[in-house]
Amino acid sequence: MAGFGLLLGGGGSVGIAWENGVLAGLVDAIGFEPAKSTVIVGTSAGSSVGADMALGKDPHDALAADHDASNPRRKLPPPDMEKGAFAEIIALMLSPEAGTPETVARIAEIATHAKTALSEDQFVAMFRKTVGTDEWPDVDFRPTSTACSSGMPKFWTAADGVPLSRAVASSCAIPGYFPSVSHAGEHYMDGARGPKYHTGIVKELDLAAALFIGPKIAIPRVSEMLVEDMAALAATGVRVHTILGSERLDALGLNLMDYSKRPAAFECGLADGADHAAVVKEMLG
Repeated sequence: MAGFGLLLGGGGSVGIAWENGVLAGLVDAIGFEPAKSTVIVGTSAGSSVGADMALGKDPHDALAADHDASNPRRKLPPPDMEKGAFAEIIALMLSPEAGTPETVARIAEIATHAKTALSEDQFVAMFRKTVGTDEWPDVDFRPTSTACSSGMPKFWTAADGVPLSRAVASSCAIPGYFPSVSHAGEHYMDGARGPKYHTGIVKELDLAAALFIGPKIAIPRVSEMLVEDMAALAATGVRVHTILGSERLDALGLNLMDYSKRPAAFECGLADGADHAAVVKEMLG
């Protein structure tokens, strides 16, 4: 799949299961091979899925860890939407000032000092276990994150010298719910990556086609930025297709951190992948 970018968006634990389901559906329907992508860009949940795909794992195995009693993710309390650091951060993300440098800086400040259920070491260890290695894959894999000190996006690559699991953890470090992740004197979190960042990466690599897979997020500005990004990408002449989830996924509710919904989300993804398979096959030529 020369000149092809696989772009995987955020979506919490439910999104990880759904995205794997979509990929499994594409594998079943058209023999899709994610690890043959020119580049895999992963944001938050998509960085976890992207790491697995870049390492050549089978998306059908996505729920295997759910049956492991030692998996700390199973025991995490749901995020408190009413009070505390996470609730404050969500309010900022929903505000008219969402995405401004001042708001991103405030979110980073709250995230850096928030009390979370897991320590940074425990959080990174969780990803070390699920990713399975700290060696970067041969595929050009770029998990995305945000520097807490500046609010600037960080697009990790193997050249950065950061262990793979730490890079993925930093992309998944939901501010106020999970701890920020440090590397070389800086802390990183899940957060704003800046406008049209997928477009920038695809143009840089001169790709011919790109597939975006990521569930619709119920945060207006995030959704708007995604739509703007995909429109800008299509305007460059790159063949673009997006898979954002159907009414099947919508029916599961808005709490993307509800671990109990992962099996149903995976099944939704399988069906969604099958629904989009013909278009993806045509796009890949």
